[in-house]
Amino acid sequence: MPMKLEFETPEGRLSLRVDDVQFVAYDAAETSMRSMYTFVERMRDMGLGGLAETHARLLAQNRVNVMELREAHDDAQTLLACGAVGDAMDDTILPRLAILRENIGETHRQMRASVDRLAALSAACHRALSQIPGYRPPKSARG
Repeated sequence: MPMKLEFETPEGRLSLRVDDVQFVAYDAAETSMRSMYTFVERMRDMGLGGLAETHARLLAQNRVNVMELREAHDDAQTLLACGAVGDAMDDTILPRLAILRENIGETHRQMRASVDRLAALSAACHRALSQIPGYRPPKSARG
């Protein structure tokens, strides 16, 4: 049976296999950039699925916000090309932009909090690994 580490994190006390602790400390961010599905599944296997799922949901919401912003831009360009300004812009584009501004701001606030939680968890995992006598991080983590 692989060795487990038990340690405190901002998410509470965890007991994880060393390879899972290494994943969170050194590889989770890169994995999430390559495959959010792989990241979420691995974190679920460790009992940290909620944290990963929240992060994935926020990234998806950010993409939706960008798409909606592009659509609003395209609609505004169309209105301008047709010569429709004033009331048309005030009635259609400006309210959409106000809602989008709020949504984007809230998504970014939540995203910062999610990244902070993941970073704190990663740091706690690094500290736990550093407590193992003679432990050296994988070469990929040392640069």
